[in-house]
Amino acid sequence: IPMRERVQVMQRFWDWKRENVLPEIMGEQGVDMWIVRSDEQPEYRQTSYAEGPFYTSLLPANHEGMVLPSQHDLEIPRFLVFYQQGETVEYIEPRDYGQIAELVRARDPQRIAIGQSDNDLMVEALGEHAARAIDSRTLGTRWLETMGPEQVSVYRYVQGVANDIIAEGFSNRVIVPDVTTVEDLNWWFRHKMLELGIEKENHPTIGIQRKPANIARYAGQDSPDFFHRGRSDNGMNPTIRRGDIVSLDSDVMLLGLVTDSHQHAYVLEEDEQDVPEELKEALRIVNRMQDRFAAEMRVGRTGREVVEAAELLAWEDSVIDTALGFHPPPMFLRRFTVNGLMFSRGTWVSGAASGPGYKQHRIVGHDHVVHANTLYAFEPHTRVAVPGWGDNGVELGIGQIAVVTEAGLRYLDRAQPGDGWHVIR
Repeated sequence: IPMRERVQVMQRFWDWKRENVLPEIMGEQGVDMWIVRSDEQPEYRQTSYAEGPFYTSLLPANHEGMVLPSQHDLEIPRFLVFYQQGETVEYIEPRDYGQIAELVRARDPQRIAIGQSDNDLMVEALGEHAARAIDSRTLGTRWLETMGPEQVSVYRYVQGVANDIIAEGFSNRVIVPDVTTVEDLNWWFRHKMLELGIEKENHPTIGIQRKPANIARYAGQDSPDFFHRGRSDNGMNPTIRRGDIVSLDSDVMLLGLVTDSHQHAYVLEEDEQDVPEELKEALRIVNRMQDRFAAEMRVGRTGREVVEAAELLAWEDSVIDTALGFHPPPMFLRRFTVNGLMFSRGTWVSGAASGPGYKQHRIVGHDHVVHANTLYAFEPHTRVAVPGWGDNGVELGIGQIAVVTEAGLRYLDRAQPGDGWHVIR
């Protein structure tokens, strides 16, 4: 997809949200005025750059992401005000705090959402209306996390692109057993995305799980120290051997979404024609556990409540340990000033998360409520006992993007269903 068209598609998402989502969530939160400052970025530490995603995403822009000129001879607006009357939301650009004070007195809003960092001047401008002010965090989080139907459809395509790239990387087109190393594969993924014109935020993480007998067998070539609890970590560079499980944690950045994929391949031994049945059954168990976890992602629960419900689920007999992990997928938006400066470079994460294991901050946390029409990187991790694989078994967490609807969680383009291993011959 040409870059110009990518920007147009992304901007179309946000234009739709301005018309459809903004009135809905302001009504949901009981807010009739939302004041957004251009300097609220300290509230959103998850962003890759010093920028505020509430402000950036709400800035008026044309169909190609070019920010419309300020009404007050500024490069970009200093303040954005959204005032709801009935089903319509009026946009106003105040010049300064003095004009905000005049606007608030004239409109007399009953509930005003404002940012909480360094807001003394805002509180002063609101005057007696400051008693009606609330933290804009929940409103802004709802704004960022709520997806339109076209967005969800396009993001299924993006997850499919990620799956296609992984399928190629986890094949004999790329991996030559006993020759290709972990770092060879890491850099193949990086270069493949470069060839496809796909942006990249993180370096892939590739690990090898190896049976104890094979750790001893290849000790002269690949140090046993590489395989803590039977698995290598990033920064190590063992050669990919027959009988290995190759695990990948990677992402692609496309059309505003950053995927978060965890998938696995098996390298056939010399005398094997297919993945051993015990490993196929291990993957079936992992997928059954994943579906049980998915059933607990219910609208109205907090992230903490989802995890508490998941912890009560029964485990299958061969499961060593299992845990539900989820977080909103990173997202991004490209915006440019009239002189061509791109000032929305980073990504943000906004919504409910599974717990303190994922970085918490102002707009992502386990106390946020799960809502319909929101996306999640859904990544349960399960270790299964498999004969020959030692006391630690094999860890086969599958990570992918899923959408939560009123009916529950739905995978956008499910990875490795059933016993669907990637196979290296």
